[in-house]
Amino acid sequence: MGFWDTLTLPFAYLMKGCYWLTQNYVLALLLYALVLQIIMCLVFGIRQQKNMIKQASLRPYEVILRKKYAGRNDQVTMKKYQDELSALYQKEGYSPLGGCLPMIIQLIVIFPLYEVVRRPLEFITGLSSEACGIIARALGVDTGVNAYQISLADKIRSFSGSWAEKIVAVPSETAGQWIVSPEQATSVVAQLESINPKFLPDATMFGTELGITPWNAFGQSYWWLIFIPLVNLGLTYLSQFISKKISYQSAQQEASQQGAMGSMNIMLYTMPLMSMFFTFTFPAAIGVYWIFRTILNTLQQFILAKTMPYPKYTDEDIKRIEKELKVNNKKKKPKADTDTDDENGDTEQ
Repeated sequence: MGFWDTLTLPFAYLMKGCYWLTQNYVLALLLYALVLQIIMCLVFGIRQQKNMIKQASLRPYEVILRKKYAGRNDQVTMKKYQDELSALYQKEGYSPLGGCLPMIIQLIVIFPLYEVVRRPLEFITGLSSEACGIIARALGVDTGVNAYQISLADKIRSFSGSWAEKIVAVPSETAGQWIVSPEQATSVVAQLESINPKFLPDATMFGTELGITPWNAFGQSYWWLIFIPLVNLGLTYLSQFISKKISYQSAQQEASQQGAMGSMNIMLYTMPLMSMFFTFTFPAAIGVYWIFRTILNTLQQFILAKTMPYPKYTDEDIKRIEKELKVNNKKKKPKADTDTDDENGDTEQ
């Protein structure tokens, strides 16, 4: 078993439990996505929100600092600005990288999630990868399809003959070699006969196998599959739009974006289009799962924004804080000047 397969095992057990509870592959995908979203929110989402709240609380000081160095873009000034900004973050206990680790971990987690959805016979039913390939060839299922196991599950479910007669040893044209050896055939038959029907996924939706790629649905009876990528397009765009509205943007980020609105708008349209392209070329089950994940992720962002809102500061608040800082600095200066005078007086004596 490879590294990724080992990493995938906990997600496989989760998906297996979801299917056992629902006995429906689409509902299992929804429950699977919901449980994972809750886990991600508790472990990473709340932590990220707290980190952004901490940054938002420093906004007045960031604005004042930017105002202090406004109009000067030389390297020395920019270094002073960055040094003071870093000192501010360190003093207040805020780390700009605090939200990066959760994002990286979530990206890593995507791979085993995808494998569980793509290979249900291995991770839900318990068939070996080799057995799946042999059964697919015996039942005439194209193993070159990205998620052929989804279609294969329905073929196994509808098969009513004898597995011992269907899965037979096949000798190779090369002497002494086998395409399927007798030992392999015996092992595959044993695995098939030991399958628990409760864990054999019924991967159909409205009577259509979700292993079919929407790109191949044009002109077919299951043409409605093309709506899955289109729904993904709309939901991804809506999710990005909402995220942009409710996510905190630091003063530095807003200033940099003002000069890059064109590129920001391009990203706003490019990501949904990429999502549509991938869901057109991936099996429909992946697109259905992405729909659930996009909806749940958007709901999470909205709920966190309402229950853990960012502190907001008006221009008047920033001006007031700036005045307070100036007053505090003036109070400190006389003491420093007095100390300097005393030192000068001691020197003269």
